[in-house]
Amino acid sequence: MIGGWWVIRQSDRLAGRETPYGLGALLYDEFDFSAMALRGLNAELGRLPGATNPPRMVPHSAFSSSIEAPRPLKDRFFLEYPHAALLIFRAGYWIQPDWKEAPIPPGLPDAAYHNLAVHEPETSSQQETWSVLARARDFYFLVMVVAWFSLLGVLAAVYPPESRDGWFLLALPAAIYFSINRYDVLPSLCTAVSLAALSRQKTMLAAITLGLGTLLKVYPVLLAPLVLRFLWPKRHQALRFGIAYTATCLLAFSPLVFGADLTAVLAPYRFQLFRPPEPGLTIYGCLLPIDWADGVRGMVFRMVALTATLTLCLYRPIETWDSLLRRGVIVLAVFVSLAVFYSPQWIVWFIPLLAPLIRNEAWLRLGAIGTDVVNYLTFPVWFWVLPTMAHEWGLGDSQIDPILIQMGNLLRLVRFLLIGLILIGTIRAEWGRTAFVEAIFARISRAVSASGA
Repeated sequence: MIGGWWVIRQSDRLAGRETPYGLGALLYDEFDFSAMALRGLNAELGRLPGATNPPRMVPHSAFSSSIEAPRPLKDRFFLEYPHAALLIFRAGYWIQPDWKEAPIPPGLPDAAYHNLAVHEPETSSQQETWSVLARARDFYFLVMVVAWFSLLGVLAAVYPPESRDGWFLLALPAAIYFSINRYDVLPSLCTAVSLAALSRQKTMLAAITLGLGTLLKVYPVLLAPLVLRFLWPKRHQALRFGIAYTATCLLAFSPLVFGADLTAVLAPYRFQLFRPPEPGLTIYGCLLPIDWADGVRGMVFRMVALTATLTLCLYRPIETWDSLLRRGVIVLAVFVSLAVFYSPQWIVWFIPLLAPLIRNEAWLRLGAIGTDVVNYLTFPVWFWVLPTMAHEWGLGDSQIDPILIQMGNLLRLVRFLLIGLILIGTIRAEWGRTAFVEAIFARISRAVSASGA
């Protein structure tokens, strides 16, 4: 997949090469790379984040004229990533010192990255600009590949010897795809290094690396209370971890020292916290009422559910490293399941936690592998490839849309059932084989047997 990505990329545009039936989308996704390149460009231009809403897309036929028309830049640019990610995005321009010689169209910094991703340069100056963007994209890709190999090395060689068998989860299709086409592999790598350090009683390294992961993506903050509970019998280590982790996380405010204001620093977190619901592939309208996704009621429901889960996971002592991992899986599973939007790359978040646990838990192994496969079948197969194939076969939207909708609903249901399987398997391994949990597993076993028959 990594080699195929490099073949499909183009050196003077962000869109990949055309492939029959859109099969190139099975390896290459230009959209997140375009967002990274655009956010990095804005930061390199000296602009401050803080725009409330992302720029609107324009029709592709009008995009070239819209960015070439003279106009002043808006006061701020839109940023959905934490500021630490901008260091990586800006580095895509640091490796090409002459990038400023390329003519930047006046409207390009305020354009929608979706337009940027699929645009075919129409002039020689646009081709020069898109070549700069493409080199930045290549840099991001190489960073993700190095992070993927590094994470693989941590799982296979640095984790405790008895916990290294699950490294193959990182080689499953969705894990590879989202590791090289997103940037979530970086906080996942930080999390894995932190967990490995904890297994070796290197508390300071664990705190700093988990803090770095939190600077890149907020979700590792959910693991920090669990780590403190794990270290609590050794109060001195717990205190050192808490201080070092908090100090590292406070670096999120370091842009204030370099000219940013609080609006710029908090903008990405505010956007993610109040992100509007996108219920199409979420649990809402599938296993939960769709009304629970929106408004104050929805936010209260999610906060109460997550707080209750975290409280239950903190109530009893966390006595072993495996127990820490299991409770981390439970908290993250609740967090992503109740999200009001679908982010398929979250599968990468779980790998540092799940990889050591699946060696003795067949149900957990089945759930982890199945979830990866279903995520990949959802995105990119269902989302990109199947509609492209249908159109190339001459099927109209009225013919294919009802089928795709039903397929999407089925994939969504199976995905949440597999997440439920992971949750139940983890709970059973953590807190014993209660009658309730065993009854659920018995029903699943009978259902699997019946379907096989």
